Amino acid sequence: MGRKRDIKQVDAIAKEFHITGELRNAFGIFLEEEKRNGYGGNLNLRGDFTYEELRQKAKEFLEDI
Repeated sequence: MGRKRDIKQVDAIAKEFHITGELRNAFGIFLEEEKRNGYGGNLNLRGDFTYEELRQKAKEFLEDI
């Protein structure tokens, strides 16, 4: 079975922003925390982020580390 679309998008964003290895795992955790805390995510998409939201979250994540 193929990878879910949302994970593929996160992987693409991570690649674009050169987020690899353990940092990629931390980025995934960061996104889950952001969704859980209500900081973005489209409710019509089960709380998943749009591609543009993911790009913004990657910038925020990299600024915070």
